Amino acid sequence: MKHRSLLTTCAAGALAMAATGALAQAAPPRPAQQAQSATTLGEIVVTAERREANLQEVPEAVTAFTSKERSVKGIETVQDMTDFTPGFTYSSQLDRPAMRGLGRNTNIYLADSSVGVYYDDFFSNSTFLVGRDDMLIDQVEVLLGPQGTLYGRNAIGGLINTLSKHPTDTLQGEMRVIAGNYGYTKVEGTLSGPITDHLSFRISAYDDNQNRGWLNNVVPGMPSEGGVRHDPYVDLQLEYKTDKDDLWLDSYAVGFNNDRGGPGSLLGTPTGGPYDGALTTQGNLTFNPNFPYGGGAVPGSVVGQIGTNNPALGNIRDFAHAITTDINVDKAYAVVLHYTHHFDGFDMKYIGGYSQYHYQLTTSYFYNSNSPITQYQVPINPVTAANPPNFGATSTNFCASADAVFGPVCGPLTVFPQNAFSFTTQTDWYSHELLFQSTGNGPLQWVAGVYYFNEWDNNPETFQVPGQAQLADPITLAGLVGGAWNPFIPGSAAAIPNPSRDDLLLDYQDRIQSLGEYAQLDWKITPTIKLTGGIRYTQDWKHAQEETRYIDFSDGVLNPYSFGSFLPAVDISPLEMSFLPSKGVCSLPILNLSGPFAGDYSRCLSDKSSAVTGTAGIEWTPDRDTLVYARYNRGYKAVAFNAGFVGAQPEAQPEHVDDFEVGFKKTFGHTFVLDADAFYYNYSNDQVPIGVPVGSVTLTEFINVPKAVSDGIELQAVWTPIRDLELSLTYGLDHTEITSKCTLVGGVATGACYVDSDDTLAVQPGARPVGPLGVQSVNGDELPQAPENKIAANGVYTFHLDRGDLALSATFIWKDKSYGEIFTRPYYEAPSWDQVNLRATWSGDHDRYEVVLYVNNLFNTLGYDAAGGSGFLATQPVGGGPSTPLTSYDLTPPRQYGVEVHYKF
Repeated sequence: MKHRSLLTTCAAGALAMAATGALAQAAPPRPAQQAQSATTLGEIVVTAERREANLQEVPEAVTAFTSKERSVKGIETVQDMTDFTPGFTYSSQLDRPAMRGLGRNTNIYLADSSVGVYYDDFFSNSTFLVGRDDMLIDQVEVLLGPQGTLYGRNAIGGLINTLSKHPTDTLQGEMRVIAGNYGYTKVEGTLSGPITDHLSFRISAYDDNQNRGWLNNVVPGMPSEGGVRHDPYVDLQLEYKTDKDDLWLDSYAVGFNNDRGGPGSLLGTPTGGPYDGALTTQGNLTFNPNFPYGGGAVPGSVVGQIGTNNPALGNIRDFAHAITTDINVDKAYAVVLHYTHHFDGFDMKYIGGYSQYHYQLTTSYFYNSNSPITQYQVPINPVTAANPPNFGATSTNFCASADAVFGPVCGPLTVFPQNAFSFTTQTDWYSHELLFQSTGNGPLQWVAGVYYFNEWDNNPETFQVPGQAQLADPITLAGLVGGAWNPFIPGSAAAIPNPSRDDLLLDYQDRIQSLGEYAQLDWKITPTIKLTGGIRYTQDWKHAQEETRYIDFSDGVLNPYSFGSFLPAVDISPLEMSFLPSKGVCSLPILNLSGPFAGDYSRCLSDKSSAVTGTAGIEWTPDRDTLVYARYNRGYKAVAFNAGFVGAQPEAQPEHVDDFEVGFKKTFGHTFVLDADAFYYNYSNDQVPIGVPVGSVTLTEFINVPKAVSDGIELQAVWTPIRDLELSLTYGLDHTEITSKCTLVGGVATGACYVDSDDTLAVQPGARPVGPLGVQSVNGDELPQAPENKIAANGVYTFHLDRGDLALSATFIWKDKSYGEIFTRPYYEAPSWDQVNLRATWSGDHDRYEVVLYVNNLFNTLGYDAAGGSGFLATQPVGGGPSTPLTSYDLTPPRQYGVEVHYKF
């Protein structure tokens, strides 16, 4: 431990004057400036304002990762990019980016991301392909702050734009072979060149594989998870150029094949942490094999239990699932077209594309199956047979009554607790954008355009208990309450059959449309002062049809002690759903009697929202190496729906933010670059899903947190004290705080008052109850996924040898604690963490050959992909009393090492 601390301290001290990915040291390949040393400061060209410009001349907080920098420093994944970008976080497990506290807290597509993601200026609702490596990607640009003028498509927090490497006018290519621990291999190649004088091509492909995961399933015969994948990818580009016209066409296809979790796998990676591994204490099957009603399971009936303790208590990367995670993606492709015509004094550019994918995940459902137990019995209630016979649903002891009349006909209840969660999405979208921009050198520069976006989604989620036969033939709630159910009469009070044995089904089909019109003008009123003004009008429409069904087989409605082996499954949908009108609800729930949704209730959701957003700024350039700017940005995110639950208050109102920023960019000679900015957000109507206890289950509802602030400073620096040494440093301070208050008015909690579903009594440390019903105030709490401090330092030294160059890179990162919910509580916290990465790159024969050795997470520290939560992890003590929530984590990989061989021709 002392050795590790000493190395970490030395690394941090040696890199004290460092910088971030935003200030990469080589120009991007597109302007043909690539041939620079790994440790030589050079101009970086970005397209943040929809035209190419030197990064140091752009009056915004922008981080640009060039292909050269990514190769030398080992910036490979989206998570790596967050290390070098202040204010940027990303959940690889859930594919959710966040910037400066503005993020996406749900995977429901009717709630948009706060961070716009673009591939070559074409909008996408997924982030993970941002992490394609530097053989394919020319540059990744991360824009911090609202992009409510030139982009606008729900970019209230910021934007990521990935720029592909284009075809070349000479024949060239590259092959790579990569091998690492955990059985990791990757084979990839690209070939580019001319077809005719005006037409060129590029074709690229890779096969990405890992056959062993870094999360160990202790259940015998079950595979490891975490990072396991087989992901093929292929890309084809054509580019046509004349003096007046440029046309670029790109199409790519990607797949996941029997993956078992990893970055960008949505819900695929099992959470790590001290979950209640031997118990099933939450969800719709709430029988507890160890402590049911104080008596314990029937001796000898528990099947599959491994030891008596949760395996994660010994090793956080151990878990016990009896159901394998399986992820498949097919029919996943995109086609993107850019066409530019050069007029005298301005360009007209069309950007359009179409994309789709079919994603399917099956895994253990978090609430019930974080346990290897596959079967156990709940004993019958030891009450004497003296109770009078009573076979109705209101019986206090059905088994005792039945046995008194018919003899021993009622036995223990056999429970099969394994609950498989299935999440499927079929998504496709297209967009059209027509952009006009000036090309002259006068004091006035302008950009204007129109944009249209259209998306369809189908998102069924099922929570299936395949072993519990009772779920296939539930009874109605009305029949149970009214006494019409009689277990000795088959089919009495029968509900519509449930052959798939789902205890919960959620589904919605939606259509999302967005229309935007925008314009921005830059006016250089003097040689050193420029004014900027921009405006955008956006209108969004959202329409959905949602279906749901809730089946209860637990002690939530009935007492298994009373009914024993006769316990029925009950369709409790009418109890869990809302039949009241609400904003955004365009039809009340109806029961589907036939067809694919037989037994489900369905409802229509529809609404629209619009906003005027824009920007205003002033910049001062007293000399060619200095930029000082001040800027105001107005951001907006569209109305959202919590679809699939048929619950109360499904709509969340649009979000808005007013952003005030000042910044400074300075180049000192040719050896030191410093970028700094300070920002203040006035944030309103943060769309947040929270758990709400309804009946026997906890449902998700959307709320709007009325007011919050996010403010901070961001520093990025690069220093080259000598020709072959480069030091860089990134630091971000982001203070977020919910400023809305919760007060007691006439005995009623009023304002930002919410119930923490993991602390419904508001008794856990840190809770601030307002009133007697467990309602809490969140005033002063942090926004989710917003670490207050982040540091990344890197050093690269290049040795020039007779047979080539050797570049040695060392990176140190440290991230502050953050929270996964709006309740700032220990059980939602991801602790602070640090990591050290090393990389050595040997380049020979004018960079034709490269050999790379790498070690990521050198000291094998625990890192947190995103802040976690508890939920299903609450443990009920024997004898009753408040539960104690435990924390789960989305972990980053442990130590990884490997070798890469590159050949360019």
